[in-house]
Amino acid sequence: MTTKGFWNRCKAEWYARGVKGSTLGANAVPIIVERSKGARNYLDIGSGCGTLAVPLAEAGKRVTALDASEAMLELLGKEIERKKLSGIKCLNQKWDARTVRPHDAVIISNVPALVREQSGFLEEVTELARKFVFIIESAGPDADKFYYKELYPLLFGKKFPPRRDYLSTYSKLHAMGIYANVEIIEYDFDQPFDDLDEAVEFWKEYLGIVTAEHDETLRGFLEERLIKRRGSLVAPFRKRSAIIWWKQPKHTVKTKKKG
Repeated sequence: MTTKGFWNRCKAEWYARGVKGSTLGANAVPIIVERSKGARNYLDIGSGCGTLAVPLAEAGKRVTALDASEAMLELLGKEIERKKLSGIKCLNQKWDARTVRPHDAVIISNVPALVREQSGFLEEVTELARKFVFIIESAGPDADKFYYKELYPLLFGKKFPPRRDYLSTYSKLHAMGIYANVEIIEYDFDQPFDDLDEAVEFWKEYLGIVTAEHDETLRGFLEERLIKRRGSLVAPFRKRSAIIWWKQPKHTVKTKKKG
């Protein structure tokens, strides 16, 4: 059964393979743990397959991993079982603040659809975080994604449009009276493939290409970009993100009414 929504099973498995070679968790989690001293439990909104939840649990923290993708949480469940982790609770649901209990710290990593597009989301988050909030977003509106800056003109005859980055969220927080801290990190997120055919299918899936008209162009392009590493082909990516974080003022969390 294919999971509905952006993260179908195929995409989720590709992403999980990328996470295994990613340094995002290794670079971001020590900052989160250091900045959130005193926090014992964390709500990871849009947790995916555990990019941050797994290393947080390995650091001795309790984590509620919330994600709307059944496929992502299935992969996280396998990782929990493989590593025999006991500190992660999975919640497979869309975001609904009414169904989530307050946590010491709330993390939102690379979930722009919620942060920028869902009305009232940031306000809801501040009501659920007892002590700290962490938001991780890309840094640099001109940042590339999966070679799109080259592929859009090559395949579609147009430029890849610039994307909003963390400054959009930071400005919104400032308007709310939240004067957050910002720390910039860089990390690797290399995407492995078994062979060139799989790589072509990956880019077709992400670019929304359903026909074979661009297959040869994509194949030729990827042959020049992918590198061989330990029996696989790898698309090497170096990324930059901002960790936006702040400490909550006392008495921020509202007590939920029963009934």
